[in-house]
Amino acid sequence: MLKNLTFILLLGLTFLTPNLFSQKFSLGIIGGLTSSQISGDGIYGFAQFGGIAGADVNYPFNETWSATFGLQFNQKGARNYQSQSVYSPYRLRVNYVEAPLVLNYHFNKFKFNAGLYLGVKVNQNERNSFGLTEPYREFKSLDIGLQLGVNYEIKENWQLELRFQNSIFPVRDHILNQAFPPALFIVGDWHQKYLNKGQFFTSLSLTLRYEI
Repeated sequence: MLKNLTFILLLGLTFLTPNLFSQKFSLGIIGGLTSSQISGDGIYGFAQFGGIAGADVNYPFNETWSATFGLQFNQKGARNYQSQSVYSPYRLRVNYVEAPLVLNYHFNKFKFNAGLYLGVKVNQNERNSFGLTEPYREFKSLDIGLQLGVNYEIKENWQLELRFQNSIFPVRDHILNQAFPPALFIVGDWHQKYLNKGQFFTSLSLTLRYEI
């Protein structure tokens, strides 16, 4: 079903492209690198790297504001490397097809954007030095979250963008009733209670966009 949904979205984007150009729309191709982590695993830092690639369409309302809708493949996860203090290395990889929708504010060569994204899980892989982790815990099929970004035009038709994503709803339940004791980035008791509901992805992406 996921393959069919992805095919339909891509096919629709392809056939709509000629009409989009005639209505002020512009098409962009993006590619880059994602660094991510997941809450509640006792591991801190954006140590899991993956790729991000896709396409988007941008519609300008005026010289200051525009909206962008995209479709992209994004690799998220978490990682812990073996060291003197870490006996067993750990790696989590979850691949998503995402559809972000953001509102852009234009200032000179910069675009500041904010919006939401919907991610559909493609597959997952979780292992340590002994192989696949046990017990196997399935990630939820959807990841819905907040997306923020800063886009800079480095030359005509070429833009560099730094993106931040954070899940709004848990992407997986905890193995116990709550997360590991807080150590970093806990705003208050309400935040800890929110994190206790499940695991949340946080990611940073650096992308290069070519506008057609």
